[in-house]
Amino acid sequence: LLHLADGVYLARDMSSEPANIIYPQSFVERVEAQFDGLDDVSIKVLDEGDLQRLGMGAHWGVGKGSSRPPRLLIIEYIAGGNGAPVVLAGKGITFDTGGISLKDNDGMWQMKGDLGGAGVVTGTVLAAARRGAEVNVVALAALAENMPSGTAIRPGDILTSMSGITIEIGSTDAEGRLVLSDAVHYGQVTYEPSVLIDVATLTGSVGRALGDEYAGVFGRHDELIGQLLAAAEAAGEPAWRLPLDDSHFEQIKSKFGDIVNSGVGNPGASVGAAFIGSFVADDQVWAHFDIAGVDYLEEDRPTVPAGYSGWSVRALDEYLRRHHQR
Repeated sequence: LLHLADGVYLARDMSSEPANIIYPQSFVERVEAQFDGLDDVSIKVLDEGDLQRLGMGAHWGVGKGSSRPPRLLIIEYIAGGNGAPVVLAGKGITFDTGGISLKDNDGMWQMKGDLGGAGVVTGTVLAAARRGAEVNVVALAALAENMPSGTAIRPGDILTSMSGITIEIGSTDAEGRLVLSDAVHYGQVTYEPSVLIDVATLTGSVGRALGDEYAGVFGRHDELIGQLLAAAEAAGEPAWRLPLDDSHFEQIKSKFGDIVNSGVGNPGASVGAAFIGSFVADDQVWAHFDIAGVDYLEEDRPTVPAGYSGWSVRALDEYLRRHHQR
């Protein structure tokens, strides 16, 4: 449990730090220090040049408005033999102003925690590595700061993702799904994972649907969803399955690109999941966690203090123990 606590604390701490302290490169450095000296760990970092070279136009598009350039942090923990790894991809927006589609200032300070998904996936792998778990798992932290500037993307722009899918920008404030679109594609083509799970503080919609009691879970693979729901319940971080069907994918079709990132359809949480799912092959076992409703708690709970929660580290750790650890 001590090592699991380390993973939870990492996730909570990264969200709690101010954005002038934690930005893409400093996130990388803080995480590298946590993994220093651990066996079976390999860390890679893709910088802004790498993102452009690999054609990650969605991730680069979000990050290029900031003076602090984006990063894709890759943590490989391979200690479970020759099997395909589980890949965990996390939204890591170190501060979200909304970009050109600027948010209202009221409560914007909380957007320092919009990297919660990246904190969760790195914390989950840290817990596994520190306890020496016999498991193969990879964390992808898609890091960017979403800022308005002369180099920022605009509504109406068209971005080309690593997958080749073109994205019309309906709102620059729907940026988390953009960085994840490239991350989940990279995870598939690089690792051919047994399971792909993404985690994100993605939508206000999920909080309106589920409050601060449940994370939202979406996917096309019933067996995986059932396993995740059971693990989440056992870990004390319950989740609830929300709909994802053909109608949600239809709503995001674009007149000018292949898909549009915002401004279409309801319910918003399902539409956001469909956007990410558009970059996941139909036969890839995949699930999407939307933790936007549970990542920040106003009052103490028995196992979670008020503030940023690190919600889903314990759930994902339990899932790995039950279904992937040798």
